[in-house]
Amino acid sequence: MSYDIVIRGGEVIDPSQKMRQVCDVAVSDGKVVAVQESIDCSDATTVIDARGQLVTPGLIDLHVHVYPHAPLGLDPDSLCAAGGVTTMLDAGTAGSYNFDAFRRDTIDRADTQIFSLVNLSCIGLIAANLGELLDRRYADPDGVVATIERHRDVAVGVKIRAGAHIIGTGEQGWANLNDAIQAARNSNTWLMVHIGESPMSIPELAEALSPGDCITHCFKAGSTRVTDDSGKVFEGIQAAAERGVMFDVGHGYGSFNWDVVQNSLDCGFEPTTISTDIHAKNINGPVYDMATTMSKFLMLGVPLERVIEMSTTMPAKVLNHPDQLGTLRIGSVADIAVLERLTGKFIFTDSYRQQKTGTELLVASTTVRRGEIVPGGGGRRMQQLSE
Repeated sequence: MSYDIVIRGGEVIDPSQKMRQVCDVAVSDGKVVAVQESIDCSDATTVIDARGQLVTPGLIDLHVHVYPHAPLGLDPDSLCAAGGVTTMLDAGTAGSYNFDAFRRDTIDRADTQIFSLVNLSCIGLIAANLGELLDRRYADPDGVVATIERHRDVAVGVKIRAGAHIIGTGEQGWANLNDAIQAARNSNTWLMVHIGESPMSIPELAEALSPGDCITHCFKAGSTRVTDDSGKVFEGIQAAAERGVMFDVGHGYGSFNWDVVQNSLDCGFEPTTISTDIHAKNINGPVYDMATTMSKFLMLGVPLERVIEMSTTMPAKVLNHPDQLGTLRIGSVADIAVLERLTGKFIFTDSYRQQKTGTELLVASTTVRRGEIVPGGGGRRMQQLSE
């Protein structure tokens, strides 16, 4: 039988099917058509030798900023080969006033599959440095609902950055948050809340959210975080996770702290999804890409299967596409990441310029997006060796 691509001899890890075994994967017409111990590749157009490497569903980054016309925005397609990412969620770069342009200029032109959240602020992050919701007149919950309705195939939820310097304090802060919550309910979607130095405690914020809503930057440090002063995860945070509120990493330039992560993991609190919050200020460190962010959790002792699950299966469920994305099931979209698992001593840095040394680094050696090999690969620019 002829195939477009056969990936041979890799260790296939697909948490959606509870699969971890060395086998071959065949692709034809943009679909996964076979996953088995041995596949005849004599008539395959392209054969990828993946021996000694990991083969996983294409990675899904649930927090990116890929509107190049907005501050810090990146070109989405250039991120794919480097990070093994085949699907991404823009985390509210655009609001109701500029989402149509974002879709026309970026989403519809990109080869990468892009979903997006709509920012409560009508201008999105165009003037983020000024605080996009300090003036309540910029809050546009009705516009968010109308925008989602017009773009329901790609606009999947609502975003608010809930820092005091962004949404205000006291009644104003809560009013903005409640507007975002109501926009999510009225659009029958979900809300992602960026936590910063928030005007309310994180347990209070989490209590206001519903199952399916999401707190991103969940391992940030500072005065408002998921852990108390003794390093224990607040009971209200644990309770929110148990009732279905999601917690997303959103590493970013200032939102990932080793101590908060380690203390949370020690308390048995894991993130729902791993994501990068990649943008122009962190692409050359400390984030680099999705695979490097995943490597940090391997260093902290999270099992490989769980790291891959939080980077494929779980975000696919969040996006409501578990049968086609984040899986290698027969008939699913052929989004595949081949990851090289380097061993040695590697320096990893959090968002507060604190370094740790790990012994494993994941690098995306090959990315297949909708059945096509993406030119380029991850390379070694994120590899910082420790003597």
